[in-house]
Amino acid sequence: MKNPTQKKHGGAREGAGRKATFLEATKPVRIPLSQIESVRAFLHQQVFPEAGIKPIHVATNPVPNKLPVFASGVRAGFPSPADDHAEPGLDLNQLIENRASTFCAWAEGDSMQDLGILDGDLMVIDRSLTPRHDDVVVADLNGAFTVKRLVQKTSGSFLMPANPDYAPIPIKPDDEVRIWGVVVRVIHDLRATGRRKRSANSSKKK
Repeated sequence: MKNPTQKKHGGAREGAGRKATFLEATKPVRIPLSQIESVRAFLHQQVFPEAGIKPIHVATNPVPNKLPVFASGVRAGFPSPADDHAEPGLDLNQLIENRASTFCAWAEGDSMQDLGILDGDLMVIDRSLTPRHDDVVVADLNGAFTVKRLVQKTSGSFLMPANPDYAPIPIKPDDEVRIWGVVVRVIHDLRATGRRKRSANSSKKK
């Protein structure tokens, strides 16, 4: 005899399962295995097209902006009382090595989220660097900008997203590809919930 007070297991639970990617109702459809990546790429190009990169120049004669730096590393717990002293300070301008060739741009979309580049993050891009395997690059692919990880294999080169919902982009011989720059730093606002807070002036320009 079953215990009436025993908890039931299984069945649908509210909020369980994978979250919806598209902002409308969806329907399961059978797709040939060989066409899955093509369909996935098509859907993202039509529903979530990548926005163009709009470079922002870095000031050539910046005003020094120094912040205090702790003399020792800060643990992910409570700081030690002995670590309440700081070094002379760090000028944030020193984080940019090649100022004349460095630009900034806002990241838009979620194709690089697994590498920590979220929608609304500020990317620092250096155009003077020679792109290497595994670099995150801004690529001009057939006239459209995209931010992806450059993967170079013996079988060919790919622009790889960091999100399983997006398909890798093979660089074909007839493609017009130009690596515009290498992403060297990303500034992420932990209080912006993944979306930068735009000023009223910037929103009116759109």
